[in-house]
Amino acid sequence: MNKNDECDIVKDLAVPYAENLINNKSKLFVEEHLKTCDNCKTYYQDINSNILNETQTEKRKEKSELDFLKKIRKTMNILKMALIGILIIICIIILILFIKYQIVNRIINNAYSKIEYLKTLNNYNLTDKMIEIKYEKNDTYEITSNYYYKNGKYKNEYGNTVHYFEDNSYNDIYVYNDIKQIDYCTQDFIKHKKGEPFDGTFNDIISYKTELLGIFKLLLSVRIDNFNGIDCYVIKYGNDNSYREIWIDKETNIVLRTIEEVQSSFRREHRFTLIENEVTDEDVDSSILESEQYKDYIKKDIIFNATKEMKDIYTLEN
Repeated sequence: MNKNDECDIVKDLAVPYAENLINNKSKLFVEEHLKTCDNCKTYYQDINSNILNETQTEKRKEKSELDFLKKIRKTMNILKMALIGILIIICIIILILFIKYQIVNRIINNAYSKIEYLKTLNNYNLTDKMIEIKYEKNDTYEITSNYYYKNGKYKNEYGNTVHYFEDNSYNDIYVYNDIKQIDYCTQDFIKHKKGEPFDGTFNDIISYKTELLGIFKLLLSVRIDNFNGIDCYVIKYGNDNSYREIWIDKETNIVLRTIEEVQSSFRREHRFTLIENEVTDEDVDSSILESEQYKDYIKKDIIFNATKEMKDIYTLEN
């Protein structure tokens, strides 16, 4: 075999030889030829260098792809951990809101149940002291309303006025001591029902119980505070600029105080006192108006008939 033919064969085997893909006999043939042929040796070195570069390039590409996959995997793990963290935070927030709802709802329910119980009492004195401050005028106004109730009969004292009435009655008596006048009023509907003073006095709790839908109770905040030495639940609606508060005795569930304030405008506070079983028959007896004490009072008979629309709106009973 002449040298040129041998060189052609070696060049054909150069790539398989460099990649170690030929048998031992062919490998030995190439190696013996490369020892004596500088041209083939240079050719082989170039081939080997190209293969090495391609291999290194392929390895870099594989490494780059592997690094990219690792980054994706790392990013996915971070996203998974972040998602788990967000879900945990959401669960904690939901749990906190649920606990808050349960606390607020329990306090409102207990106070409402207490009001329903108070409405069944047959003897009590309910005092409502109202203090109002008008900031712009720097003016303070106070008025106390006293309800006396025994066995269906009421007497309500407020300012210079005394109001006598009875459960399920069509009659009211208003005594105006400042002008010395007594109005005997008769209407064609039942205006007063047992326990009525509590409906008006504690209307915030009644409203929260009967009108405020479940999720909206989360707008209310609750704290524990002290009023006149009594630990109270304080239910607050609003913010520091404008708010309403209800103070409820923790032990008895009776509303002791309400506060309404609008910053720089006014502050109105009601303080409630309830005394049971101390009202006498004399306290609610309107026959005293026939006594000598009231002989100089002007007495008027007033009849008031409500319209059908008014009866429908206020569900007044004939």
